[in-house]
Amino acid sequence: MGNINTNLVFKQLKKQNGEAVAKVIREAVLLDVPDIVHILEFAGKDPDEVRQLVPVINEIYKTKTVSEYQSNLDPIELLNLAGYDAFVVKNEKQKNSIAKYYRPNEEICTLRDPSRHENFYMIHAIKKNADKIKPAAKPERDDEYGTSVISIQIAKKGGFISIKNRYNHTVDNPDATFDNNPDNIIPGLSGSLKKYFNVDFNTHKSALPNHYRFVNDQLVRFNYEINNVYFGANCYFVGSNITRLKPENEFMFDCFILDTKNNKFINPSETDDTSFYVLRNMISDKKIQVKNNPNNKNEKMFYADGEHIATIADGQIVELNITNPEIKEAGTYFLRFNTGLRKLNWPALETCHDYFLFHNLSLKSLSFSRLTNVGKAFLSRNETIEEINFPLLREIGDGFASSNKRLTSLSLPELTKTGSSFLRYNESISYAYLPKLKSVGGGFLDCNTSLTAIDFPELTEIDGDFIGCNKSITSVNMPKLTKINGAFLSRNTVLTDISLPELTDVSGNNFLLYNRVVVHVFLPKLRRVSNDFLPNAEKLKSLSLPELVEADDCFLEYARSLENLSAPKLRTVGDRFCGGCDSMASVFFPELESIGYDFFSNNTKIKNVYLPKLKSVGDDFLRRIQGVQTLGVPDGVLSDEIMQRLLKPLSKKELFFGAINKIKTKAMQIFEPKEKDYM
Repeated sequence: MGNINTNLVFKQLKKQNGEAVAKVIREAVLLDVPDIVHILEFAGKDPDEVRQLVPVINEIYKTKTVSEYQSNLDPIELLNLAGYDAFVVKNEKQKNSIAKYYRPNEEICTLRDPSRHENFYMIHAIKKNADKIKPAAKPERDDEYGTSVISIQIAKKGGFISIKNRYNHTVDNPDATFDNNPDNIIPGLSGSLKKYFNVDFNTHKSALPNHYRFVNDQLVRFNYEINNVYFGANCYFVGSNITRLKPENEFMFDCFILDTKNNKFINPSETDDTSFYVLRNMISDKKIQVKNNPNNKNEKMFYADGEHIATIADGQIVELNITNPEIKEAGTYFLRFNTGLRKLNWPALETCHDYFLFHNLSLKSLSFSRLTNVGKAFLSRNETIEEINFPLLREIGDGFASSNKRLTSLSLPELTKTGSSFLRYNESISYAYLPKLKSVGGGFLDCNTSLTAIDFPELTEIDGDFIGCNKSITSVNMPKLTKINGAFLSRNTVLTDISLPELTDVSGNNFLLYNRVVVHVFLPKLRRVSNDFLPNAEKLKSLSLPELVEADDCFLEYARSLENLSAPKLRTVGDRFCGGCDSMASVFFPELESIGYDFFSNNTKIKNVYLPKLKSVGDDFLRRIQGVQTLGVPDGVLSDEIMQRLLKPLSKKELFFGAINKIKTKAMQIFEPKEKDYM
């Protein structure tokens, strides 16, 4: 190493990777590493990223301190000791036999590659209890679920290893599980694999940063992995085979290659990303020019017949200008892998299909003046977008802009229908006004922690959980809502007034679950409610439900301040009806026929009961009640034991059991609802 001309190496690195990277290598005293220019040929030009490579370069090329554990066991025996059932893949059937362990849309690309086992040595390893291990709420690559089903894949030519993850692309860098070091699974596995397959690959204790792989003896940076093809700024590789782009006429556009000499795009991974066809149409029969961006030396600008169509930085599309009026549709998976797009101009766009810009992390605003329909997962996971303006958008699929933490401005004046998870996990929107919205799916605006007011004047139907886990909403306007099928505003802690004048059916559980401060509830047309309706409504004192016919379990449970409940048409109630409502003194339901168990349990104040049409009761009817003053229940419905308990302290002269006609006048005087505004 003493004969290496470090000044020359610095100049070569400066030309190849940029001056900032060359300085990083010089500061780390690595200029004297043999072939360092070759090692970093595809490492990129970001000095911060290359700085993270320094420990690996030191370990493998400078100090050469890497030592592998030795074992006399073969790989299958070692994996068995690590708790895995493992086998060497020899055919297509064995390769795909692990598909059952993956969640929908998370299957590894290997399962779709019919020749993968022909080009790679493969071992599938399944934890012995894998079928019982559940995904984590916050997935991490090397957590119990992620490592419970792995696939160790080694290029038969050597120089490349990848350990695939059960989460696949749900987590970062899923193809580098255990840092692609088999010894991190169990000591001795790296050497055992090399011996078993008679193949070589690099192992290291220092972790490679995300988006880097060892390929043969080079450190290669990549932007995307698609169908087992890795795409960098000026190359792509499959296993240990690196394909360099021709600098004079080939340019990386995300996972596509623009060949300016032959005026065409190439799709090496054969991805079904429909942006390929859009890009191809943008340059069809046009003269392509490439210029350096005068404002950023690391960016290239592309022109078609003189019109700017795209800007590329390190192989990623960062600006896209689609002005062809004939291109009106973004098909499924349009730019779904792109993370760097910061500007998109597409004035003719009318329809977006599923997974539009699914992984984008850079857009801050988006405006499509003609867009009318959007499919699933539109701009999902983007954490930088602040403004969305789609003046003609009418229908939206599932997952629209979910996990967008900075979105503060939303203009959708024509929107009528959304799928599930609309704007779920948004942390910045405080007011939502959707003037024509009529129908929403589950998870609508769920976990939007800043939302204080919702205004949906045309909304008629909610199909799924609606704005759960929000603790800030104080104002609700949905005057035409008729049906709720899901948890409604559960865990809201500040809403005091709720008025839904047209609501007739609550078929989902948890209506205002754990809201302890609601005081005024106006539901004049409500006919049916599901489980956990207004539980823990501790401030609610009176409630009128003039049209209610049926209530499921835990209706108004622990509404401790409730004194007056009017439901004159109620016929059926489930278990724990008004359990813990210990402020009520009178029970008056003239049409009630069927009661579940624990009817008004834990109430000791009830003195008047009028249930003239009651036919059946569950266990623990008025469990702690005794000494009622008025009891209007048909003969034979209540057991002698219940009767004795209810009437125990009274004298025979005070008994009204079985004398419904005689007590009706008195009971009606007690229970007749007065004209009252319950709001």
